[in-house]
Amino acid sequence: MTGVPACYVFWGMIAIMILGLLSAWIARLSEGSRGQAVCQGLFMACLVLVGLAAVAVPQIGSGCWLLASATLPVMVLMATYDSGRCADTEPSV
Repeated sequence: MTGVPACYVFWGMIAIMILGLLSAWIARLSEGSRGQAVCQGLFMACLVLVGLAAVAVPQIGSGCWLLASATLPVMVLMATYDSGRCADTEPSV
C-alpha cells in the first residue's frame, strides 16, 4: 500500500460499513412515510458504496475485506426483512 497508512483504511472502512448499516435501518424505518423514496435512494447509494469498498479493500491489501464483504448481505437482509408488524390484511383462506 503506497502512501495511505493501514489504520486510515481500516477506520475508513468501519465508517463506510456503519453508514451502510444505518442507511438500511433508516430505509426500513421510513416505510410508508413521505421520505421513503429519499431513504431508499440513500440506501441504494450506500449499497453501491459498500460494494465498491468490498471490491477495493482486497486490492489495497487491507485485512478487513471480510467485514466489507459481510456487510453487503446484512444490509440486504435488514432492508428486506418483514417482521409482520405492518400486516393490514387478513390472511386468505
